[in-house]
Amino acid sequence: MTVRSRRVMGAASGNCQQCFTQQSCPVICTLGDRVAELQVKEHSFRAGDVLVTQGATSAVILIIKSGATMLLRDSGYSQRQSIGMFGRGTVIGSFGLLGRTNPVTHVGILEGRYCELSPASLQRSGLLEDPVFLGHILNALAHVLESHFNWCQLSKGDGVVRRLAGALLHLSDLQCSLRVRLPTQTILAGLLGTTRESIARAFARIERDGGASRCGRNYCDLHLPNLLRHLETPSPSSLQ
Repeated sequence: MTVRSRRVMGAASGNCQQCFTQQSCPVICTLGDRVAELQVKEHSFRAGDVLVTQGATSAVILIIKSGATMLLRDSGYSQRQSIGMFGRGTVIGSFGLLGRTNPVTHVGILEGRYCELSPASLQRSGLLEDPVFLGHILNALAHVLESHFNWCQLSKGDGVVRRLAGALLHLSDLQCSLRVRLPTQTILAGLLGTTRESIARAFARIERDGGASRCGRNYCDLHLPNLLRHLETPSPSSLQ
């Protein structure tokens, strides 16, 4: 993993009205056309980039525009484990507004972009005292929780095939598409607590059963209801 990307793409405010996340972005929902007042910065990140680190207090708020991140957490009782993944519209670093440290580490798993807001600019704009903005922040946190609950439900169960089918459905939800951009098999193995070889065998099984089909190296099309059958039927022990 590498430290947080600093590949700055320039001021984001000029792109806000065309952004895919504008309906869920707390800033756009509050300020509308006045978003340029905040001087929002846009950055890119790649798979492996660390966006925020558990235990640190975030000095900025990040809003994921595209791509996906993996959540890693060290509980103090066991080794660091992956506990989920988030996609566009996710607000990261809001714990810093409360003076609290980040509860998880966010690592990029699909390259994408995020917007960066500094607390100083939020303070100057008066947004930190604006009940409308704070309400949108709470709504964004509720979205994060709902997404994480969805991941917990879909990625659990007996057998790698079932868990992989759930992970593909979660990726579909994050990307709002049945054509899914895929992380590497190594990343999927880490997310699902298995090996890369088991992921490869499980994906081949899903393809044979008509649940998904490859579109080049990094994408696949999901085929419902065939994929959903794997959430109902336990996988063979050979794939566990």
